[in-house]
Amino acid sequence: MELQEILTKGTITERKALFSFNVEESNEKILVKFNIWMREYFAVYFTSKDAPFHREIDLYNLQAYKGDLKAFVNIAFRGAAKTARTKLFLGFVIANDTSHYRKYIKILSADGDNSKQITTDVYNMLVQPRIKEMYPEVFEKTTAKREETMSSFTTTTGVKVIAGTVGQDQRGAIQDESRPDWIWFEDFENRKTLRSARVSTSIWENMEEARTGLSQDGSCIYTCNYISEMGNVHTLVSKVSDQKKVLIVPIIENGVPTWSRYTLGEIETMREQDDDFEGERLCKPSASRDVYFDRTRLEDMKPTEPLRESATFKIFKEFDPSHMYGSGHDVAGGVGLDSSTSVFIDFSSYPAKVVATFHSNTIKPEPFGDEIYREQQIFGGCIAGIENNKFDQSILKAKILGANLFSMPDKGTKIHGGTPKDYGWSTNSLTKTQMMSSLSKVIEDGLLDLSDKMLIEEAKNYTRNDSMDRPTDPRLTTRHFDLLVACAIAWQMKDYATVEEEDFYIEETQPLYSDIGI
Repeated sequence: MELQEILTKGTITERKALFSFNVEESNEKILVKFNIWMREYFAVYFTSKDAPFHREIDLYNLQAYKGDLKAFVNIAFRGAAKTARTKLFLGFVIANDTSHYRKYIKILSADGDNSKQITTDVYNMLVQPRIKEMYPEVFEKTTAKREETMSSFTTTTGVKVIAGTVGQDQRGAIQDESRPDWIWFEDFENRKTLRSARVSTSIWENMEEARTGLSQDGSCIYTCNYISEMGNVHTLVSKVSDQKKVLIVPIIENGVPTWSRYTLGEIETMREQDDDFEGERLCKPSASRDVYFDRTRLEDMKPTEPLRESATFKIFKEFDPSHMYGSGHDVAGGVGLDSSTSVFIDFSSYPAKVVATFHSNTIKPEPFGDEIYREQQIFGGCIAGIENNKFDQSILKAKILGANLFSMPDKGTKIHGGTPKDYGWSTNSLTKTQMMSSLSKVIEDGLLDLSDKMLIEEAKNYTRNDSMDRPTDPRLTTRHFDLLVACAIAWQMKDYATVEEEDFYIEETQPLYSDIGI
């Protein structure tokens, strides 16, 4: 029989045979069945032609269901039908998977009403008259006691679906001596949850508790919007894993809508009216006004592999005695929290180039003074700007060794004994704003190549909130930008860098930074 004939005239057995599957079948075959099934029985969902990314959503949902992926992070623009698509997939597998591979499915969201509504919607799909006629076994009446409520239901075939919130404790969830084996995290982050660091942290801990409480072959899917780089969605995007797939779909790409359902005119109206078009529609919080450094420039920078490493001091370009260099250093306590860092810049290149970096969260302040002196000698004894904070031991040790140290302009105060407080770069609310603004300007103008992958990533993640001198949001205290601070200090050394006159040389085609107002 032809497909259409089976759908219109075939027996229930013949129609069910079209859609039944087990997880051993190929992805391609199962996805064909899924697409026919949802269009045949839920045509109301399909008022527009599918977008290419819908096929990707279907595939990754299936791979997560089978366990080929441990996690699928589905970040599509608001209005992309990612939730509707996933609800349809859930209804399809409950009805048609003959092996009932997933038996305990949890749906968790920030708003309990949201997860309850999804559970209710899936239940209503399965009791829809045409579906119930074809799959009477799903809710067949038996003597066994089963649950059928707005927040949970259990099928006669042994599949439990339960709704909950990401704010709940997730320990101890067991169904018939089994752990949850498939979790759908839906809309678990919004502007309300992002306003509170405590709430965001609690949500992440509960989500991790749920994930780690899965059965051994369990997996997760996450449907979400990417509206902030300070939330849990960003954490999911940033964590790299071979068993995780992250799909990010903006509403428009290279001037072309990603779904033909939306016209350019409609998208332009969204751009004008939406409070956060970049986050909600472009899935790109990096384009928001809070981002400090030019993201396009940073994306264009290609990280450089070090030519060599000298005791964890990464050297990207060898020292040239005819060039001017300067370095910046951020000093930490060496207790595993923030890090002591070094950044060396070659000012005689065009664009200027970060030529070496150092990063350690265990080195103590005094031996870091030794390290700074050692690094400085590799680059010809160039001037070093060491941040003058509570760890003065680094400055003192470097000075004792004879390091070429930057000192802040004299304010007429003489200090006798101890560490000279005029040595080193003093970072305060004024100088921090000035040095970060100066660094932002040269990056935007394409006048500095950051070279180091970690340094580039720190610059990408830095926001205007991070420039606050005393952050009130605890999340800011866990965001370390130690290499970036060292780089900003190093850039300030451009006005103090020197070279022996007979060795000084810059190609005539390369303008001096003083010639272009930097």
